[in-house]
Amino acid sequence: MMPPPSSLEEMRIDFCPHCNRLDHNQTWSWMDSNGFWKAALMADSNWISEVTGPGRSALHGVMIGGPAADQWLSDCFRGSGSSPHGTLHDEDGTVIDDVVLVEWPGETSRYLITCHGSPVLKEHIVDRFVQLGATQIEPRVDLWGDGNGVGAEIAAQARISLTRACSREVSAFLLEQASSSGLAGWIERALESSPTDAELKHLLQGAASGIGALEVPRVVIAGVPNAGKSTLFNELVGESRALTWHQPGTTRDLIESQAIFCGFPISLIDGAGIRPLGESVEETVEREGVRRMRLAMSSADLVLQLVPPSEGECRNRPLETPCRRSLVFHSRCDENSPGDEEYPRISAMTGEGIETLKVLVLQELYGVSQMPRGKPCLFLPSQRHWIEQALVAIEGGIDPRSILLNLAECT
Repeated sequence: MMPPPSSLEEMRIDFCPHCNRLDHNQTWSWMDSNGFWKAALMADSNWISEVTGPGRSALHGVMIGGPAADQWLSDCFRGSGSSPHGTLHDEDGTVIDDVVLVEWPGETSRYLITCHGSPVLKEHIVDRFVQLGATQIEPRVDLWGDGNGVGAEIAAQARISLTRACSREVSAFLLEQASSSGLAGWIERALESSPTDAELKHLLQGAASGIGALEVPRVVIAGVPNAGKSTLFNELVGESRALTWHQPGTTRDLIESQAIFCGFPISLIDGAGIRPLGESVEETVEREGVRRMRLAMSSADLVLQLVPPSEGECRNRPLETPCRRSLVFHSRCDENSPGDEEYPRISAMTGEGIETLKVLVLQELYGVSQMPRGKPCLFLPSQRHWIEQALVAIEGGIDPRSILLNLAECT
């Protein structure tokens, strides 16, 4: 971290302490806030920032700001009268896209530009404004408004986090946390009348699910060769990413892709089957695949173990896994009739048990089966830290409100 100067002053730096993307021409001011030094972009900076996440969607958005913003729009935006609809143009006059232009409220000059949902179009628009002189920056709290107070900061953090939302459920959750019924409203009420330890404990109990809306856990699908791992992987991610074949040992490399379980993002990993004790691995390629698979299991947040139908007794038992958390399922259950199975039955071919699997995964990871709604909830790891510190303060007979002010410093 860059040390603060001895007094409040303007100074020029050659990088952004938040994202390392600003150049040396940007003017910054160091300020002391609640005991924390931070850098804030000065009003004479000209910038552009993406405000929607990666990938394809119905719409994408960027925000521009600074003294030069009006001139940029004069150079590349063509509209009709006061209508927000218009077109953005390249340097040679070629239309980049039809857009909607909205002047954002606040003391500084800011504009929100929404375009069609192709990530290529969004990148083209960003490049055009960079060509005109904008500096691309990461989404920041002060892009969204000039509201004061911890609640306004929390609301802005929730809106910024929308760029990381992978589902409608996550978006709805974040918007609620930015409202008076969410965390933004709760902190304002808590600062007026000191919260109880029960309130703080309730927030901490639900923290895992709120943080899990943005922090993606790694879940490995494991089992003996031909247990149906790749077929299940493809079913859960919604596309054929892993090669499947009836011969054991088809998958050798690790394959990772994101899936959505009831709105929550899950990073699924498929890899080589691990043979039971007593079965030798002769091929060098397979040995390397098994080594990589065991490494993935050791660092995973959760391992899903598949036990397929088999005549061999050793193949009807779960594998020993280095991961501290695992769930076991009887796979390929479409191939046999229900019996006295010890574990839940699933079939990636028929869909049997798949929704149950998703719910069990969420309950194991977060203790919930759906996205939190209708209550304040923490959504950043640093927020959990400060709530824990506030609880320690209460237990020590100290007013926690001075600590809760630090929630505005979450990043």
